[in-house]
Amino acid sequence: MIKNSLYTLLAAFLVVSMVSCEKNNVVVGKDVTPAPFVKIATWAAADTVGTYIIPEPVNGKSAPFIIPIGVTNVSNVDRTINISYSSATAVNGQQFSAPTTLVVKAGEALVNLEITGIYDGYESVSRSDNLKISITGGDVPADVAKTHYLLTIKKYWEAPTNVFQGIYTESDYYGGELDGDPYPVEVSLVSANGPLLNMQVVGLWGMSTPLKFSMSWIDLEHGTTTVPTQAWVSDLFGYGQATTKQSGNGTFTVDPNTFSLGYEHTVSAGSFGKYISVFEK
Repeated sequence: MIKNSLYTLLAAFLVVSMVSCEKNNVVVGKDVTPAPFVKIATWAAADTVGTYIIPEPVNGKSAPFIIPIGVTNVSNVDRTINISYSSATAVNGQQFSAPTTLVVKAGEALVNLEITGIYDGYESVSRSDNLKISITGGDVPADVAKTHYLLTIKKYWEAPTNVFQGIYTESDYYGGELDGDPYPVEVSLVSANGPLLNMQVVGLWGMSTPLKFSMSWIDLEHGTTTVPTQAWVSDLFGYGQATTKQSGNGTFTVDPNTFSLGYEHTVSAGSFGKYISVFEK
């Protein structure tokens, strides 16, 4: 009787053990495939911001800016991905050209989104547009984390470096009135960086110490000037070290070849006043 009860308990234990093993095998042995999604396929999680400086066209087309788009699995069929663009100033077909759909080919998980800048769509060499690129779904749902890319677009342009150099006649104005007679000065280039020229003038106020200023081109014909804060003459008219800074707005034009600087000289005792100087060839 005891022996039969023992056999019965052992049989029940084996049945329970087999069921438990079977359930465990269902979980462990089963292939679990997560749902696929599409995302910006850059390495870093925060790598979703870039700047695209449109190069000069070659054979009528500029080299594009490329953003990789990836799907987290491989399929045996083609899959379509939808892309949208939003900008307060840039228009698809005017400032840039980009597709609204992409196709991830069967057997592949990556496709390149090409944003091609339209060089002639930037009439100003200083214009800059912000473009938001969004994955909006398609055959594969979008990832919640990396569905947007923020792209700054501008054109590449090198300002001519020989336009504003040589001997100029300078006229200094204080309070709108000519202060003294016009006199000759020498203007030269220090460095160039795209649409920005870093310049200097020697002879301002009769001094041999160069005064540095910059020219920012707006288009091919005109732009603005800036006088950065700088230590100028070490002993200006016996008043000690002079510091010069921007004051007012300066401009330049190619035709006629002229520019102006707005500035103020100060020393420890005070200011010499706010001047506008005009330079003419």
